[in-house]
Amino acid sequence: MIDSHDATRAILRRLLLGEQVDRTLEVVGAAAVFLGTFAAYATGVFAVAGGVVLLPGDATALGIVVAAGVGYRNGGLVAAWVAPFAAYLGFDAEWALLGLSSHGLPGRLSFLFDPTGLAVAAAGALVFGTAGFAVGSLVRASVDYVREGDATP
Repeated sequence: MIDSHDATRAILRRLLLGEQVDRTLEVVGAAAVFLGTFAAYATGVFAVAGGVVLLPGDATALGIVVAAGVGYRNGGLVAAWVAPFAAYLGFDAEWALLGLSSHGLPGRLSFLFDPTGLAVAAAGALVFGTAGFAVGSLVRASVDYVREGDATP
């Protein structure tokens, strides 16, 4: 017999890590989001209008879409949080490495790994990753419900 502590642990593990065991795909996905965001800002596909940017809009949108995909495929919240964080890091890396041309490498790396900037990115990733994950999970549940034929006309 399974006690409630084991059941709770299993539910939390499934919520945080998801049903699928393929962690390599999630790591590759995070790297692709990072590199894709970096390249998109570097080439002008994504742009920032100006001013002080805490959370860039295009990176946020990309993170939400990827997090929704994680929720749709029954992935875990951790992967949904990593997606927007990787997008924010891609933006910051482009800004630090290509945008701060007047600074030396130590100054650029200092900007990239600034604890305040990382904390803001982490907070945004938690909020927007969770929202995207929730939307993707709800869409998946709705699709499953309709596919099972339980929907009434």
